[in-house]
Amino acid sequence: LKRKKQVAPEKPVKKQKTGETSRALSSSKQSSSSRDDNMFQIGKMRYVSVRDFKGKVLIDIREYWMDPEGEMKPGRKGEVLFL
Repeated sequence: LKRKKQVAPEKPVKKQKTGETSRALSSSKQSSSSRDDNMFQIGKMRYVSVRDFKGKVLIDIREYWMDPEGEMKPGRKGEVLFL
């Protein structure tokens, strides 16, 4: 009698857990894209943004800088006007 070799079923390849980092990146992308909708460039790294804050219109005139990852971050120099 010949027995057939039993082949063990192959296990599916597990993906590395990148959900947390991808979620963080996607949320930052979403916030930056919504922020870009109301941002207008007035200089090399200066922008004016208009948004709603606590029921009032806020106009933010601010310098931005690039972090090491290449993302724009608001700087310390700037003015905020409430209307």
